Amino acid sequence: MIDFIHPGLVLILGSLLLPVLPKNMRSFYSVLLAMSGFILCLMANPGVYGSLNLFGYTISPIIRVDKLSLLFAYIFSFIGLIGIIYCYHIDDWVQQLAGLMYAGASIGVSFAADILSFYLFWEMLSFLAVLLIWSQRTKEATSAGFRYIMVHITGGLFLFAGVMIYIYQTGSFDFFSFMNHSGELFWWFILIGFMLSAAVPPIHAWLPDAYPSATIYGSVFLNPFTTKAAVYALIRGFPGAEILIYFGSVMAVYGVIYALLENNLRRLLSYHIVSQVGYMVAGVGLGVVTLGLNGSASHAFNHILYKCLLFMSAGSVIYATGKEKMTELGDFARYAPVTAISFFVGAFSIAGFPLTNGFIGKSPIISAAGDIHNTFAYILLNIATCGTVISIICKMGYYTFFSDKKTDYTVKQLPANMKIAMLITSALCIIIGILPQKFYTYLPYPMRYEPYSIQHILDTIAIFSFTGLTFIIFLKKLKPKPSINLDTDWFYRIGAKGFMKTLDVTVVPVEYRFINKLWRRLMDRVIIPAGNQIKTAETAKVSRIPLFLSNLAKTFSNEISIFQSGKIQDYAFYMLCGLALLVLLMFIIIK
Repeated sequence: MIDFIHPGLVLILGSLLLPVLPKNMRSFYSVLLAMSGFILCLMANPGVYGSLNLFGYTISPIIRVDKLSLLFAYIFSFIGLIGIIYCYHIDDWVQQLAGLMYAGASIGVSFAADILSFYLFWEMLSFLAVLLIWSQRTKEATSAGFRYIMVHITGGLFLFAGVMIYIYQTGSFDFFSFMNHSGELFWWFILIGFMLSAAVPPIHAWLPDAYPSATIYGSVFLNPFTTKAAVYALIRGFPGAEILIYFGSVMAVYGVIYALLENNLRRLLSYHIVSQVGYMVAGVGLGVVTLGLNGSASHAFNHILYKCLLFMSAGSVIYATGKEKMTELGDFARYAPVTAISFFVGAFSIAGFPLTNGFIGKSPIISAAGDIHNTFAYILLNIATCGTVISIICKMGYYTFFSDKKTDYTVKQLPANMKIAMLITSALCIIIGILPQKFYTYLPYPMRYEPYSIQHILDTIAIFSFTGLTFIIFLKKLKPKPSINLDTDWFYRIGAKGFMKTLDVTVVPVEYRFINKLWRRLMDRVIIPAGNQIKTAETAKVSRIPLFLSNLAKTFSNEISIFQSGKIQDYAFYMLCGLALLVLLMFIIIK
């Protein structure tokens, strides 16, 4: 009996069949495969599994199933299924294959017990994400994909260096908390690798650069996996790392500020990934209390749901109108009420309104900051909540769905599968929000927390009221503007151009003026004369060998041609002679 069937490997290996399947079967097969992965995650039993012998080392276990890994595996597999349903109608096996593999690699990260298999699945995430970005097949997407992979290769090198040093220094392959080695070189390298994938500023600009450049379906897949896999890795490897409190708190406000400035729907949502992951990163740093780690895990789970819902809603707007900027939209709720309802469920969830999963998901993090009296984190995280209400509910919601139409766009009917995916996710956001204690039983650590306290509800309503009033007062100031906002990616974009120009005025002249001349002299005076001498020697001596062999073969062929008479009786005679000779040899050998 097999104790454990790895859902991630099922998705990765099963998706390889997609290119050879008939077109009319690919979408159905993708849904069936994604559903199988989700069911296998639900069936997984806690424990450790598997071992591997590698270069004389025994790595055991290689699979760990506990409450933390299961929580992330559940949501990774479920949202992979939702993403496949959302893109059911498309005829692009590349996106379906990349989406299924992406979900599978994320599940692999969550179940990895050893640092090497973790690293293998981790690197798969980067390359599969690039495949989704390039599926848009535009010049912009191609450039964004190259920038994405270059940034993540850098992060992967930091992580790889940290992993190698960790194995060398400790002799262990286990992936667990590194906090006993806090401050060591490998600790910093691994932390930097994780923080880059979590999009922690100032190394975050790859996210709002790449995610809006993908297809609308690719964006739905890109949103949940890389950054949340990084959050899982931080919870597992760096619980209670105090530096993360401050990075995460600043991150939460930083993302909100840029979201307030944005005009592009998916770039606005991308900056909110930065902001919301900031809560999770801060929660990991607050892990000295159980509320912090549980809050990060809870917020990651629920964020995947409502942020995918928001990306699906934005994707539906883009699909129906062909417009992606708020300055080109307005009054869309009239044409697509299902999309509008789904959007506002996601919007109120991300803002943390009561009766949504956002309310019960991230509030433990803010409470943890209050419990340890960290005023810096407590204030910044609450400020970020205010900014979320203004930028998502008020700005994006109003100017996309209710303001006057900015352009005379036409509306295309949405496929039923897109509506089904949004409605399922919307329902789950509300169900979890209504039943918080049921959800809390799945969190990795025991916790007693009541989100629906009178004080918490009143505080939340006060924040919503204050921010709503602020939006009304500054309505004209917050109106979307058709402008481009510079971020930290400006430095490596401009820096790369500057680096290439520096090469043009330094390396290139040196190469042409000196190296090229030296190479030409070497060719003229050494290599070409030596080649001519070798050619002469080959003509004089070596070429005679093939000629000799050819003549020898020809002579031998002429000698044996006398036996080729073409008469069957001659061939029968040769066979009898050969048989007699064989019998004679056998008699001599046996004797």
